[in-house]
Amino acid sequence: MNENGSFPICDGLSENPSKHCAVLVITENVLNGQNGWPHFAQPSDELRNGTLTFVKANGRVYGITCWHVIEHFRKQLSQSGDPYSHSMRTMVNGFYVVLDRFIRPEPQLGDPPIDIAVRELDPDLVSTIGKSPIDLDSQPKAPEAIRHGYAVGFPETMKYKKMEDRSGYRISMPQVEILAEIQEFPSRRFALFSELDNKPSQTDYSGMSGGPIFWSTEEDYGIFGIIYEGGVGSELSEGKSVYVYGEVATPEVIRSWLSQLSA
Repeated sequence: MNENGSFPICDGLSENPSKHCAVLVITENVLNGQNGWPHFAQPSDELRNGTLTFVKANGRVYGITCWHVIEHFRKQLSQSGDPYSHSMRTMVNGFYVVLDRFIRPEPQLGDPPIDIAVRELDPDLVSTIGKSPIDLDSQPKAPEAIRHGYAVGFPETMKYKKMEDRSGYRISMPQVEILAEIQEFPSRRFALFSELDNKPSQTDYSGMSGGPIFWSTEEDYGIFGIIYEGGVGSELSEGKSVYVYGEVATPEVIRSWLSQLSA
């Protein structure tokens, strides 16, 4: 067990926090090389990204991210004037395209629109990139009292060029985990917040949108939220705090989203 203060993170999660998610980066498809010939482009450190969370229900695998990530991708295509100018790709074990077949689920009656996008995925894609979906059908029951959340994602400002060999470089991107407090188990949009002794080294969390927020005990963990925003505290607090805003994403809520894919 990995324990931060009084907030336990079970070994099954702390040993590989990003095993259920991957970066989803917007990538220009074709670039002109120095010789003038076009070539397929790899992800850029200048274009934006989100995070894609993998879940499994009734034997089928799905991807979840934020709707504003998909909106930004579609805006990129619109501005380029070419519907094939860019694609969304993962960046693990190669660069795999995730086609834009996302829908925005309708919220519960009376609730505001949710910043969520979902689509079904080929299970082979998830296993090929070394990830595993969160199995909603076997997820342990969440504890009645929850005091913290564990958010995982890929901030876009952390992309960097990693030299490979004489042929050039590839773009690499580490994950970030945020452990913060919550007052009670949420029923709708919620916030994690914690004060810190020092200002965190990473202060821009854009790109974590779509990443999972987990509850955890010493032995078990499960998903209960999807990140849609994060950051550090105001200058009044000298930036010595961190917050994460999330959409509620319990197994029951996620199943309600997935049911709309075939509606």
